[in-house]
Amino acid sequence: MGTLTKVFDLESLENIHPLTRMKIELPFEFVEKVFENLDVTDNTRTQYLWNIKRFLTWVDEEGWSSDVLMRYKTYLRNDVSLSTSSKNKYLVVGRVFMGRLMDLKLTTWDFQIPKTFKVSKGHKRQPLTKENISKILDHVKENSELNTLVHLLYFQGLRSTEVRHLEIEDIEISNGGCYISGKGRDGDKEWIRFHPRTIEVLKNYLSELDRSSGYVFTGRSEGSPMSGPTFWRRIKGIFSDLEIDSNPHSFRKSFVSGLIEGGLDLITVSNFSRHKTITQLQVYFDRIDLERSFPQFVESLEV
Repeated sequence: MGTLTKVFDLESLENIHPLTRMKIELPFEFVEKVFENLDVTDNTRTQYLWNIKRFLTWVDEEGWSSDVLMRYKTYLRNDVSLSTSSKNKYLVVGRVFMGRLMDLKLTTWDFQIPKTFKVSKGHKRQPLTKENISKILDHVKENSELNTLVHLLYFQGLRSTEVRHLEIEDIEISNGGCYISGKGRDGDKEWIRFHPRTIEVLKNYLSELDRSSGYVFTGRSEGSPMSGPTFWRRIKGIFSDLEIDSNPHSFRKSFVSGLIEGGLDLITVSNFSRHKTITQLQVYFDRIDLERSFPQFVESLEV
């Protein structure tokens, strides 16, 4: 592994002065080799290879140096389109990658290792209320793209990246569902059932698109998906118009909370929400259980 730089004809990172921002382009084959023998599951390695692309794109522009991770953290902090958990995800994989370079003796730099971002309790927003959802649906009903986005977020509980990368070829309206690339599933696609309201909205939107392939929500060109910042701005615009203090992930929280409040057991909820374990849903159950018990709590303390 120590000969990676020779295999890919790269200038050795260890010859770079630690305070110099040097521009070195790393082929992705090199990056794959760096992660190849990392002691993690295949799913985690796949996720690392996907998330490291943001770091590599950034460092290609900003250059390598011993404080590269500190500068990367500043870049992530200033990206308002990312949640705190997403920022931590990208920062951690950057740290793992740089650690691997040192383990493989591809660099002798003494890297400055930044701490992860803290999530304050004030930023752990509650799910959207049914009243909020009703206002949002009424607000977007005349905009077919936004209406479809909202239906996929709320009625299907899809993550933002799943919505942005949804492809027309994977949608089977006649069978009432679609295949999506699930989080950390090593490229495998999962079948999900559509809520009846989602089917009707998708039918109308796809007929307007008038094409049979490609991403449902495109970026600047039809061959690319809608970018994260663009998605974030459009959803934020809805919240801003309605004066709702929330973020896109609140739709998924509301989806899960709604299923639990509707009486579904946690195993069934996890199948619909595609959480890996039901322990990830315990926080939802506990919150809902406390809310249900609150009137009794108040009454118990009356004097």
